[in-house]
Formats: sequence, structure tokens, C-alpha cells
Amino acid sequence: MRHRTRSLKHRPRNFKPGKGPLSSRGLLELSLFSTFIFVFTALLLQFLLNLLTALFLKAFSITFLYSLFAINYLSESTTNWPDYQVFLIFATGPILITALGFLLLLMLRRLTSVGWKTKLFLTWMSFLMVNALPCGLIAGVFFYDGFGVAFHWLASNDLERGLIALLVLMILIVFSRFWQRMFLKTSYTSVFLDTLEHQKSFIKNVFFKPWMFGLVILLPYNWPFSNFFWRAFLLSFGYMALALFDNNTRMHRKPHIRKSDKKIFTTRYQPLWFVLLLALIWVADYIIINF
Repeated sequence: MRHRTRSLKHRPRNFKPGKGPLSSRGLLELSLFSTFIFVFTALLLQFLLNLLTALFLKAFSITFLYSLFAINYLSESTTNWPDYQVFLIFATGPILITALGFLLLLMLRRLTSVGWKTKLFLTWMSFLMVNALPCGLIAGVFFYDGFGVAFHWLASNDLERGLIALLVLMILIVFSRFWQRMFLKTSYTSVFLDTLEHQKSFIKNVFFKPWMFGLVILLPYNWPFSNFFWRAFLLSFGYMALALFDNNTRMHRKPHIRKSDKKIFTTRYQPLWFVLLLALIWVADYIIINF
């Protein structure tokens, strides 16, 4: 009892139980905020890939039904496509997006004066863009859609596609350490960088949980669940989970953390505005244009 009384006396005056970045509430807010960013960036990536595909279809005078995140082909437009059209329509988008992702990543590594929220958004965006081609290739092994159409055209044998995808997956696992360090650099406080356990907690709440929650939130945007390729594409990001079991990825040199108010949500209503925006995007996806 005497020891407990002594420990209470030595606590800081500003000590508040349940507060701080490592508290349950702080980690929950971080996971929720990163989840919204992941969902928005994933929808933006899907929109860009869908738009690039639509532009090439229009250039080749192929009729289709267009919405924000999906393309439905008319029966008379799916026959007798030359090989070069197949490659240009379904492969150019992922290749171009991945190339732009590397440029964004290069710019991100040189940015030092932006806030942690902007850095987290750009990190998620560059991660998704860089992985557009390799993860599209992995998903293309199982589903004949998106980049999978071009992948089946490039490698007609199932064994060849499987071996190529396995090689790509191994490369992605190796580079998961790099991405873990990139996400650690988005921390808004040095507390998350003090120990290996704190770093793993940050990665778990800024990437792993948002990725899992985001998979569920993104399901309605593929209604009526016909686009299995996109879901397999998002699932392939799970290779990053292996970094949680790797004890060699600790960041020993702390990055520069710009001074901030350390507030994750500026107002208590900000999560509600995010939800309303997601709902508006979901409604807008039902607008169909006939080309």
C-alpha cells in the first residue's frame, strides 16, 4: 500500500488515465483515421484504373456501360479483340499507375515540411499506386478481369502464371520492410518510435487494422459482388502483415517529426463527415453512362 501511494505521488501533474497516443482511445482514433484514408485512396485508385480502361475502350470504339468503379461490356463488344488491344486496354493502366506511384514515392521521401496527416495520405496513396501492377498480377492469376485479362494473354499456361505470381509475391514480402519504415515515418509523436513494441503497435493500428476494416467498408462499392478481381487485389496487400512478426525492421534512427497539435480528429463530428462523404460516393457509383 505504501509503494502504491509513493507511485501515485510521483506521477506527472498532467497525468490523465486513458489519455495519450498509446491509450486504447488514442489507438482507436488512429486506426479509424487511417481506415478512412485507406478507403478513400483505394477508391481513388480504383477510379483511376477504371477511367484509364474506359479511355482506351472509347479510343477503340468499343461500347460499354461506365460507372465510377466498374465497367460492364455489352455482348456485341466482347468478340474479336486484337491482341494489342487486349494489352493496351487492360495493362496500360496498372503499368502507368505504378510508374506514377514511384514518382510520388520519390517526392514523398523528399518532403520534410508537410504535416503527418498529409504524409500518411501520400504514403497510403504511393503504396497503393506502386502495388497496382504487382498486386494486379497476383489477383490476375485467379480472376479473368482487369489486369488479369492481359496476364492471361501474356501467359496462357496456369503453371507459368502461378510461378510468376509467386516470384512477385516473394519480392513484395522482401520490400514489406521498406513500406513498414515509410509508415513509421508518418507517426505524429516519437512515443511510437521508442521501442520495438511501440513501433509494431503503430504499424498494427495505422496499416493492418485499417486494411482489414477497409476491406469490409469497400464491399458495398463492388455490389452486386461481381468484381472478384478487385477484392483479390485488395486482399493481396496482406503480405504486409508478415512485417508484424519480423523483429529486424525496427527503426533505430528516428525521423524528423514536425510539431503538431497531435489531434487525430479536429472535431468530434469529423468521422461523421467522412461517413457521409463515403455514402455520397457510393450513391454516385450508381450513375451509369452508356458509351
